[in-house]
Amino acid sequence: MLVSWLYPRYCELCHRQGASDLCAECEAKLERVSLPICLHCGSPVGGGEADAHSCVQCRGRNFAFDFARSFCARSEQSLRLIYGLKYHHGNYLAPPLARLLAHLWDETPELANARDWCLVPVPSERRHLLKRGYNQAEELAGELGKLRGLAVFSPLLRQKTNVESQTYLSSGERKHNALAAYALHPSFACGKKRLPVPNVVLVDDVYTTGATAHACSRLLKKLPGVRCVGVLTVMRAGRRWKI
Repeated sequence: MLVSWLYPRYCELCHRQGASDLCAECEAKLERVSLPICLHCGSPVGGGEADAHSCVQCRGRNFAFDFARSFCARSEQSLRLIYGLKYHHGNYLAPPLARLLAHLWDETPELANARDWCLVPVPSERRHLLKRGYNQAEELAGELGKLRGLAVFSPLLRQKTNVESQTYLSSGERKHNALAAYALHPSFACGKKRLPVPNVVLVDDVYTTGATAHACSRLLKKLPGVRCVGVLTVMRAGRRWKI
């Protein structure tokens, strides 16, 4: 009680004082990814899509992950949350955003109906860690792990590339850069360490073109015993938008 009096919490969106950095009213107003969705990449699909696993967004693309899901669509409110977490030292937003991922978990049959999952955050480049002070995906994975009772592992590394940021790259350029940007940690690559379960959920803040999710999932599928890789993100930006 004394702590809440000394350090009151205010909702990031409506700024009302309460028990959470994202109040229940604002959480309920977040724009969700519109249904129906592609059962593979999670993109909204039109009524004319004949194959639920091969939408326009992923047709002809051999994504390494088995499925990808995002809690909310790009909107003014979701952007404020992501920018707060990612660029404005808002690691305090990780717990309420992880709560959204926990809701998404319960809504995803592939996750809810299977056991033996572990969490892997998408790694950040060193210069971003030094500037931000934390990896937002790691913060999300840690909080989600607490909510779901799951272990978090870090078998992936972010390597430095000649590209400063993927923000303004095209879809093809993002894919090429992402494949060069990630690698397996040496201890996992040589087999010294292993993931203890066969099913992995890759955690990140935003899904844009799927380039990062594909590159990381491709590496995770190389690890002994890994059978399934799913992807959970807070927001789906869409191919036209770069976050």
